[in-house]
Amino acid sequence: MMGTTMMGPLEWKAYLQECSRQIISGPEDRTPLLSEAVLRSGWLGYEGASSSAVRQAEARLGVKLPPSLRAFYSASNGWRTVGCFIYEVPPVEKLGWLTEVDPHLASLAGEDDDNDYDQTTRVRRSLAVSLWGDASMWLLDPGTVNSSGEWAGGRWSSWNPAMRWIADSFEGLFRDEYETYLRLRKGN
Repeated sequence: MMGTTMMGPLEWKAYLQECSRQIISGPEDRTPLLSEAVLRSGWLGYEGASSSAVRQAEARLGVKLPPSLRAFYSASNGWRTVGCFIYEVPPVEKLGWLTEVDPHLASLAGEDDDNDYDQTTRVRRSLAVSLWGDASMWLLDPGTVNSSGEWAGGRWSSWNPAMRWIADSFEGLFRDEYETYLRLRKGN
C-alpha cells in the first residue's frame, strides 16, 4: 500500500496544478472527456469546497471525512479526470456510501465465492469517492483507519477482478492513479 504523505490544501493545490498540466498536455485520448473551456483554463479542478460544505457532507454521511480527503476538497471541490481508469471525483456534496451510490456493485461484493466475509464487509461499508471510470471506482473503507485518521483506499475494477486495497488514504489512491497514468503515457 502506498504510504500517506499528508498534503495540506496548499500542497494539494500545487500538486493538482501539476496534474492538470501533465494531463492536459498529454495524449489526446484523455482530452475528449474535457471541454474546450477546461482545456484552455489549464485546470481540471474546481474552486475549493467551503468548510461549511465539507461539514454538511459529514453530517449527511454521519462521519468525519479522513484528513487527506478533507484537504483535497479544500483545494478543489471535485476533479475532472485523474488518469486512465478513474475519470472523475465528485464534489463533496455528491459523496455517498457505496450502498447508496451503486447498490448493484455493493451486492456484487458478496457474490464471488473467492470473496471472504471481511472483504465483502469492507466493500459494502465503503464510501465511493469517484464516479465510474474505465469500469473502475475508488472506495474508502471507514473501518480500516490508520494512526493519522486516514481510511484504507482501493479500486474496484471489473477487469481486476474485484477489489484491490492499494492505498492507506485518499491521497495514496490519487497519487497511485496519477503515477500509473504517467507510466502508461511513457509506455512503461
